[in-house]
Amino acid sequence: MATTNTTERRGYFSGWTQKSEGVIAPDERLPWGQSILVGLQHVLAMFGSTVLAPILMGFDPNTAIFFSGIGTLIFFIIVGGRVPSYLGSSFSFIAVVLAATGFASGFKGPGLNPHIDVALGGIIGAGIVYAIIGLIVMFSGYRWIDFLMPPVVTGAVVAVIGLNLAPVAVGEASSSPFNTVMALITILAVALVAVYLPGPLRRLPILLGGIIGYVVHLIFANGFGLGKPIDFTGVNNAAWIGLPHFTTPSFNGTAIGLIAPVAIILVAENTGHVKAVGAMTHRNL
Repeated sequence: MATTNTTERRGYFSGWTQKSEGVIAPDERLPWGQSILVGLQHVLAMFGSTVLAPILMGFDPNTAIFFSGIGTLIFFIIVGGRVPSYLGSSFSFIAVVLAATGFASGFKGPGLNPHIDVALGGIIGAGIVYAIIGLIVMFSGYRWIDFLMPPVVTGAVVAVIGLNLAPVAVGEASSSPFNTVMALITILAVALVAVYLPGPLRRLPILLGGIIGYVVHLIFANGFGLGKPIDFTGVNNAAWIGLPHFTTPSFNGTAIGLIAPVAIILVAENTGHVKAVGAMTHRNL
């Protein structure tokens, strides 16, 4: 049986009921030790897409992570901690940003997009459109969004977001026989952790599975030379604190016309996320 104890609720932030087992709802939380570990797992889970999307568009990943954190904290404060959501990079922008800037995309691309300023102007336009939609929802309610974007639409959008990452994962895993084996070991470790480990550890399949895969790769690649070894040169040479790369936006009508409508896709994307969390936690968010 799940164990709970009530946290006092007062002020703008409603407080959370501590719960150590079962489904953790938005108005509940794990004990602090488990919360920290699950938080680390969320960092690992979000890192791939939050870093990959800006790389594909030629943006500075450090800047993306920086503003992703700021945006998440602002969102958390605005909703009073009632909606569990992380604000990361959206793959919905990739195609239109590449079209608007003419950037040659690639996971190992040529560096920063020389026309970031044009893309930023379009993204600001998308933000304005999204804010207008938000104001309409505040004054008129959200029923019209449910009518225009039923679960079959929002669910499909969320699924496509995940599927967009699949080619990158498959490409990296199939780049060599050794990498294929390591990928399978990592996936197997994730599955075994999720199914067989006891209690709180079962909540950490991504974190523990990733650690297991990393250690196995380190042993057989760096230790026995069976694969490409992990290179720590970049880590050793990196600064302890990396400052984001800021760019002044410029406003181009064509770019804004291409990028701003992405706000409509973001409505479906974020609505799907909120509905998915609500369905999993049995809360109406």
